[in-house]
Amino acid sequence: MLWLLLPVLLLVYLLYRARRPKVRPWAGVWLWQRGRKKRFRPRLDLRLFLLLLAAALMVLALEDPPLGPSPMIFVVDASASMATREGAKTRLDLAKERLLPLLERTPEAVLVQAGEKPEAYGPAPGIALRTRLLALEPRDREARLEEAIALGRRLLKAPVLVASDGPPPPGAEGYIGVGSPRENLGIVAVAQGFLALGNSASRTLVARVEVGGRVEEVRVPARGFARLENLPPTFTARLLNGGALDLDDEAGFGLKRLGVDYPKAPALERLFLLLGAVPGEEVRVRIGVPQGLPDRPTLYLAPSGGNPTPVLLATPHPLLEGVALLGERLPPPPPPPSSWRPLAEGEDGVGLVYFTEGGLYLPPLAAIQERPFFPLLVYNFLKPYREVRTGLLSPVETLLPTPGPSFLPPSQGGAGRFLALLAALVLLLEALLFRPKPRAQEA
Repeated sequence: MLWLLLPVLLLVYLLYRARRPKVRPWAGVWLWQRGRKKRFRPRLDLRLFLLLLAAALMVLALEDPPLGPSPMIFVVDASASMATREGAKTRLDLAKERLLPLLERTPEAVLVQAGEKPEAYGPAPGIALRTRLLALEPRDREARLEEAIALGRRLLKAPVLVASDGPPPPGAEGYIGVGSPRENLGIVAVAQGFLALGNSASRTLVARVEVGGRVEEVRVPARGFARLENLPPTFTARLLNGGALDLDDEAGFGLKRLGVDYPKAPALERLFLLLGAVPGEEVRVRIGVPQGLPDRPTLYLAPSGGNPTPVLLATPHPLLEGVALLGERLPPPPPPPSSWRPLAEGEDGVGLVYFTEGGLYLPPLAAIQERPFFPLLVYNFLKPYREVRTGLLSPVETLLPTPGPSFLPPSQGGAGRFLALLAALVLLLEALLFRPKPRAQEA
């Protein structure tokens, strides 16, 4: 609305001049002569000044400027890609430089570190959070910006300003984008005898990877991925020409001895000795019917079963990798809750083996302990919990997100009502000072 200021002032001035008495030529000559003799200067027209001041105050009241800095929530991306080098600084350094002046003048603020698990500091005066902002480090595999925004809003009802190298998240009133297109190679996945590489550049790059003392070269397509296979079962790999981001240049894969808590049964003791497991609490084995979703990885063995029926249908799943179940005759276990899904079914869709996230439910131990598929099925169930991966980031971090255009939260008004009141007082003063005289007094 500030564009109205000059037109309104000009209109008030023209209307005021139009109502003044007509200028007499001889009066102008007299004033000119008097000015030359006594160095006369025209006096300030107080009435015109008051009218122009009131008009300016009304236009400013329509703009409704803020009374001062308002409370704000600052969400800072702390994912690994914020460690990308931008000249002599990192992306996080650039974000801190732009946020610091805003934070220091904020009367009440919440600072949220957006990583895999967002952390919040405050509410507190912005200047008190300065040290927290400067201490942030980009280490997490990913930044959960929407969770961070929700966390900040639970602590303070205020606009949200996000600083990130990715696109602005939904729900943010303000956004500061940092970073520019950079070329980067990184290790994005590892498995037994295998690793994958990602390339953020807009052209094909050749990655040089050192594994076990040997250097392998892999062509990685633009904005894509490539794999390197036939590696040792366990390994540590190092990328020799990573690029702008260092945190994804080294990764490793290994296997650990898993701690299993299982009932004392000879068949189970032999099985877990064969699989290299040790007594522990990481995975549980229980004899019983599942009552819900397990709170930790759990293998259930049914306490009883029905008449054996052949397996007619098996659901494709990593648990069945290398497992031949079709044609096996298994006793149906008591059905689990609906959150468990059948992995193998018999006639009329009868469930014989069930699974859920972190859980596997099998027929009674006595019916399957001598079957060839039993050790392999248990091995597949334990496999994800035995694998140890180190040094991996989210593939999105390796590909280096592209920031969007920055924008600040709209300022919250508050001064408009006071400016309007002041304009009314100025008009009242003008009316009192320049009241029209009664006609009798004029005569």
